[in-house]
Amino acid sequence: MSLFGRKSRSARRRTNQPAWMTVDGGFAARQCTVIDISEGGARLRVEDPHFVKPHFQLKFDRTSPGRTCKVAWKKGDVIGIKFV
Repeated sequence: MSLFGRKSRSARRRTNQPAWMTVDGGFAARQCTVIDISEGGARLRVEDPHFVKPHFQLKFDRTSPGRTCKVAWKKGDVIGIKFV
C-alpha cells in the first residue's frame, strides 16, 4: 500500500557500469556510467550533458539493441531516466 497516494519505487541496484547513449538511430553515441538502475529507470553520469536528448537508446554493449529511454530530470552531469 502506498503512503499518501504515492506509488512505491521499484528497488534500485547500485552499479558503476559503463554504457552508451545513442541518438539518431545509433548514428551518434556517447559513453556514460550507470550509477544505479531499477526496473523502471536509472541514474546516469554523462560527460556532455548538452548531448543528452529527451529520448535516446541506452546500450550496455555496442552491439545490443538497447532500451528506449526518456529523460526524467537533469542536475549537472547526472540525469535520471525512465525506460519507455
